[in-house]
Amino acid sequence: MTELIVTVGEPEREAPLLDYAFSLARQWHAWVTGLCVIPLDAVVMALPDAAGLLAAEERDALADEAWWRGRCKAAGVDGGWEVVCGVYRKVVAERASLADLVIGRLPGWPASLQDASRRLAETLVHGGCPIVLVPDDWVARPAVGHVLLAWNGSAPAARAARAALPLLRMAQRVTVLDGTHGPGGKTAAPLREWLARQKVSCDWLPFQPRVGVGEAIHAEAGRLGVDLLVLGAWGRRRTSERLLGGATRHSLRHSRVPLLLAP
Repeated sequence: MTELIVTVGEPEREAPLLDYAFSLARQWHAWVTGLCVIPLDAVVMALPDAAGLLAAEERDALADEAWWRGRCKAAGVDGGWEVVCGVYRKVVAERASLADLVIGRLPGWPASLQDASRRLAETLVHGGCPIVLVPDDWVARPAVGHVLLAWNGSAPAARAARAALPLLRMAQRVTVLDGTHGPGGKTAAPLREWLARQKVSCDWLPFQPRVGVGEAIHAEAGRLGVDLLVLGAWGRRRTSERLLGGATRHSLRHSRVPLLLAP
């Protein structure tokens, strides 16, 4: 059975995230685990009576299981609820190793993008599982109606396409934004032939941006009215596994559509 994990931080603020996750679960016939992480970090541990505060927070989170099961029942999906205390990125990365997809909230701006990006990168690297990030103001509609795949022939872009394959097969429409003929484009990975073998029909659009790559990708996503944007998590060669490429950083700041990122 397909396994989805939804990272739940503040239940009262999670409506767009949960609407998206449940819509995808219905399309994919998936099990949905709500994962609540009680974070252990230096700031928390330095608080007076940190152990008591963490215990109270864990009790409150465990009590949310009835809320979660009610949401699953109302959405017509099967799911479970898990509460784990630990370092956030480590918990999510380890739990993601038994999942097909992790779904979370887009960090947003002007939130701490640097911290969110580092946490995202480490989760991708160590968890090895693709992540979908949903904007807080996303309006629920078919999770994979129209999918846009940003393609430049690179290994990260190829891994993202492969990770998204089940969603591409479910989509009503798939468009490939083909940047392999522009500056920085590569042609080693034969995506067109691979998608044909996978029985995925696509529209191909040439992509030679005159502005920043991230800005141009999102302009096309807005113009096409897509429901999901798929891209590799790193848009340039990285000097460290913890650094995200420029197009990814732009996406985390400005995306108005759900993003699928893959390591």
